[in-house]
Amino acid sequence: MVSKSKDGRPLKPEEKIVWKRVAKTVAPRRAEKGPKSAKPLPTKEDFANMLRLPPDVAPAPKGLPQSLDQNQDKKTRRGRVEINAKIDLHDMTQAQAKPALLKAIIRASNRNYKCVLVITGKGLRGEGVLRRNFIGWIGDPQIRPLIATYAQAHIKHGGSGAWYVFMKS
Repeated sequence: MVSKSKDGRPLKPEEKIVWKRVAKTVAPRRAEKGPKSAKPLPTKEDFANMLRLPPDVAPAPKGLPQSLDQNQDKKTRRGRVEINAKIDLHDMTQAQAKPALLKAIIRASNRNYKCVLVITGKGLRGEGVLRRNFIGWIGDPQIRPLIATYAQAHIKHGGSGAWYVFMKS
């Protein structure tokens, strides 16, 4: 039983009564018995499984390289991307946004544009439906051959609520 307070002074009689009441509600932790009590150390596979992509980034669809050449990557990170076309999908439903995106990408390809800025919006707490589905949509077989790669937009172009889509020449 505790006979001193946190600051080292002895407990007053009324504090001792309260402490006794609290102590009755607490039980010591029981140790697990049997083979489950000795947990094995994590393996390299366990650590690899622990490393996950953030919830807002889905894996890239097959056939779409995610890396840019070094010069283009520097320009993208610095927000010095020449945007030829822009499409704003936020405030659209999924059913409206996907066809609009497909149409905009096809139009950009027909006009030989190099970069399209796609604004999806962030959604609540950065978990927007359009933002989450964007990567799957650009993997659509109808437009996949037209796209060289994509990257998240610089903060001045919308940050995590927008994407650059780089078209094949």
